[in-house]
Amino acid sequence: MRKLLLAVLLLAASPALADEFCDGFEEGYKTIKGDMVIVPICPIPPITPIGSNEYREGIKAGIAAAQRDG
Repeated sequence: MRKLLLAVLLLAASPALADEFCDGFEEGYKTIKGDMVIVPICPIPPITPIGSNEYREGIKAGIAAAQRDG
């Protein structure tokens, strides 16, 4: 029962977190690849470390994804 409740709470909170993360992901990806590029689908947001925020983590993930895509 606890696992189900935790899953429901996590899924309910994830759309709000995903918006900021995905905005950062898009910004980070375009920083490396340029503005005239199709940005891939935003990944699932990771757990945000203490001292950071969702947007900053999204930027880092976007930059890493653009560098991997070469």
